[in-house]
This record gives sequence, structure tokens and C-alpha cells, in this order.
Amino acid sequence: MAIPTGEIVDRPMLARSCGCIQEFQIFRVDKYLAQRRAKFQSTRCPACVAKYREEQRKTEPPKNEAFARLPAGTVVTLTRGPDGAWAGTLSADGASVQATAPGPQALTVVLARLWLAQRPPDAN
Repeated sequence: MAIPTGEIVDRPMLARSCGCIQEFQIFRVDKYLAQRRAKFQSTRCPACVAKYREEQRKTEPPKNEAFARLPAGTVVTLTRGPDGAWAGTLSADGASVQATAPGPQALTVVLARLWLAQRPPDAN
């Protein structure tokens, strides 16, 4: 579904899923108007997306940093289930965390972040 080109006939203000009110463009010829409007209203505005990403960056360390902060001797166990999903356990410094994920790479990142999140702030 591409954004149409041509003459804009209306510019109503619509609420996004984040609650912000923004201008939505209606084109004279737009066979996907209903779908575009639904998507527009079900997504966040660019400013709220940027704010959300910044909050996520502050609360969750990047994966390379999460791995670097794990202590020596960390043990990670991964198991693939019959449905194809992966489950795993990470143990380090007497603490363990468990998680599931669709793939092994994602699972190791989730485990590292979970383990770091349960540590006291001064221990990280």
C-alpha cells in the first residue's frame, strides 16, 4: 500500500494511538483510504516513537553491552522445544534467570538483560 500522489482534498486532524492529534491527508484518488486511515490511527506519532525508543535505550542496555557486563563463568543453557521455540537458563554469581524466545540469538540477549535487570544497580 503506497502513499498516493496527486491532489490533496482534505486534511482532517486525527488522533494517533499515542493520543497525539495530527494532520492526515486525504487525496482525490486513493483506493486505500480506509486502510491508510486505520493504520494512521493505530500507530504512534514520530515524536512518541522517538521518545519510546530513547526510554528503551536507557532501560535496556544494547546487546553487546549486556554480554560484556556478564561475569566470567556465566553458564547459559539453551533447549529447543518440539514446537520450535527456544527456552533457556542463564546462571552467574549465584543468580539464575529463565526465558523463552523464537530463536537462540534473541534468547541469549533476553537472558543477559533479565540477569542484569535483577542485579542491584551498583552491582551492574
